[in-house]
Amino acid sequence: ALSLWTKYSIFTRTAPTVLRSFSLSSIHNLKEIKEVKVNDTLLVKGEYVPSPRQDTLVPQLVEARECGAKFCPQCTLGLDIKHTDVLILSQYLRSDGCMLPRRVTGLCKRQQRRIGAMVTMAQKAGLMPNLNPASSKKDPKKRYQWKKYNKYFDEDTIKC
Repeated sequence: ALSLWTKYSIFTRTAPTVLRSFSLSSIHNLKEIKEVKVNDTLLVKGEYVPSPRQDTLVPQLVEARECGAKFCPQCTLGLDIKHTDVLILSQYLRSDGCMLPRRVTGLCKRQQRRIGAMVTMAQKAGLMPNLNPASSKKDPKKRYQWKKYNKYFDEDTIKC
């Protein structure tokens, strides 16, 4: 016995899912407007212009998008991402500092867990900001004794 207004407000508050595509480079989806005059009719067309960066795209990504298959960029490309690569790691974070879900990042389960561990390492090393509430114990500067200092990780011992 919900009123019409309550039902309406419940359904309008849900945010649409926004998919992001992660790649090394992107295509310019530009259209060129062409005007063709056939007899007495003016025909206006919008045709895609080939991108000058087409050769820099990852070929596996292009094939996966054409087939509609899943594509994990970390596994397919064989990238060795470390906790010091904060620009790459920041692509997988929301504006509030939380990890994006797998359906948005497109990573496999193993790589999603690995990227999450790398983000945590970067935050503990002081390379990335730790966005938490002001009273949170997760803020490294508010921890007890030696735990408030930055940690240093040996890159050879990282097992993620």
